Order: sequence, then structure tokens, then C-alpha cells
Amino acid sequence: MKNLMQAVAINQWGNADVFEQIQMPVPTLDAQDVLIKVAYAGLNPADWKMRAGHLALAMPNLSFPLVMGLDASGVVVATGENVTGLAVGDRVASGTNLFHAGKPGSYAQYLVVNEQRAVKIPDSISMASAATLTTPSITAWQALFATDKGALKDAKGKKVLINGASGGVGSFAVQLAKNAGAEVATTSSTTNLSYVKSLGSDFLIDYKTQDISQALKTFAPDGVDFILDAVSAGSLPNPLDMLKPGGTLVSIATITDDGGIEASMAQAKKKGVQHVYATVSDEGMKQQLTNIVAMAELGDLIFPPTESYLMEDIEAAHKRMETGHAQGKLVMKITH
Repeated sequence: MKNLMQAVAINQWGNADVFEQIQMPVPTLDAQDVLIKVAYAGLNPADWKMRAGHLALAMPNLSFPLVMGLDASGVVVATGENVTGLAVGDRVASGTNLFHAGKPGSYAQYLVVNEQRAVKIPDSISMASAATLTTPSITAWQALFATDKGALKDAKGKKVLINGASGGVGSFAVQLAKNAGAEVATTSSTTNLSYVKSLGSDFLIDYKTQDISQALKTFAPDGVDFILDAVSAGSLPNPLDMLKPGGTLVSIATITDDGGIEASMAQAKKKGVQHVYATVSDEGMKQQLTNIVAMAELGDLIFPPTESYLMEDIEAAHKRMETGHAQGKLVMKITH
């Protein structure tokens, strides 16, 4: 294997045109790491926010040139001396060590990652689909089921609203909530209604043509038990008023449009409900991802559609991602 690899990187914070194609050394393995030959990199909204510099203060361990990317699919080509759960030749879906160890992300031909961030995938799951898995599915899983968030492990009889159901997090959240037994209402645009229905939505709300609050009263006259807001940025009008007493609103932290977090949490407490701002936790991630892959293998979970870009088209991919209106997930093909 060559000691150099191709990557797309940035040398400064800025717009989508700051990317450069570079050659850099293949990262070295620690004892608990695996080296993955990357097939696809998954693209997430956090990527463009990172590129624009919105996360700079939160990530002092990062340096330029910066290779971004939080998700990957590929094949294990080497393992550290203490790795026991993965072997050379395994097809995997993986997160990256970018946030945690400051190592290069998945916008590159090779990725070094702690084995706890990678799981084997069956041949029935394509590499493109596998690259959509880690961040969005784990975000949805934890928002719904973590005890300090939705705590919906047994959701029978519960009514749930997923705001932004056609995106990456929303696509997984609708299905996971349905599989847990919930009745699910969803918001999406007119063009995405049929897709969201295919995910299992019981009650479709078209935010382009309907008043969300009024429509939701038909579904849940007394309010819903749980709201997952995968959009935030004020897209739901008075979401705390849509909850029944004791209900929970989980907002996926957007970094750029979260408003007055403490004020909203205090307001929720006064109303007898809960407002939680969710970020992804490492705790239990490998088991959660293993469960999600098993559900997909059984046919209980379908993957969001993908829009695929080449490495040289990363500027166009980021511009598309910044619109916030892509259905499903964007991915970047790394291995030709």
C-alpha cells in the first residue's frame, strides 16, 4: 500500500470554494485502530458549518490542512495490535476520529478510526447506503431512546412528531419511532410527502401548504408525547405548546440557529414539559450502530436515498448541502 493518499482539505475557514485536492501521508494506526480504504464519505450539515468556521472555538485540537468528514463506508485493510472485533477484508460503516482525536476525517482515500466507531455490514447493504448510516442514524436513535432525551424504548400508545422527516436524521427517526410502536406524524415539503409516507408516517403535514399547529390537532388533540425537531431554526411555531403535559421536545443542535437554549428550557419547565438539545454521545455507539445494521439487514429499516458526488465536485456538494433541502443524504464517492 502506498504511504500517500489523495484527500480534499481546507487550509482556512470559508465558503465552499476553499477546498483543495492534496496528497498527504496515510494516517498511522494506534493499537485500538483500524485502517479503512474509504469507498464513500457521508456528508452531514455539520461539515459545512465546520468549513465555515462555526465550530472553530469548539475544536481547538484541529489544525490545517483539515480533512473533514464524520462518516464513511469502506473495507478494513489493516488493524492495530489490540483490535479483536474487526479483521482485514471486513466491509464496514464507520464514524471518524475527527472530533475526538483530531485525526483526518473521511474526505480521503484512507481513514484511521478507533474500532469502537466501526461496525461490519452485510453484503446486502451497499457502500453508498452504509456511508449514510453513522451520524444521522445514531443522532436519531439517541434522540428517541436515550434516557436523558426521548426515553421512548417502548413507544406503544405514544404520539410522536418528527419535524424535518425527509432529511438524513428524520428518515431514520420516522422508522425507528414506528418500529418502537409509536404513532408518527411528520412534517415535510410537498415534494417529499410520498417519500416520507414510504418511511411509515401515519400523518403527513405539508409545511408548505398547512399550518403545522392546526394540522397536528387533528392527529393529537391534546398534544403529542414527543417531538423530534431535526430542523430547528424556528421552523416549528411554538413547539412547546404542541406537547401534552409531561411531553418532551428534543431539538438536534444546529450550532448556527439554536436561539436562546437556556430560556427555552426554562420556559418548558414552567409549562410542565421538557426541552432537550441533542448532540451525539459516544456512549453505547457501537451497540446502537450494530442494532441499526441488524434492523436494516432484516428489512425493518430502509436507507435514505443518496445523491453522490465525486471528490472533485466537493464544492458543489457543499453548496447543495447548505440549501437544507436535499432529500435523504449526500455522499462523496472516494474509491473509483
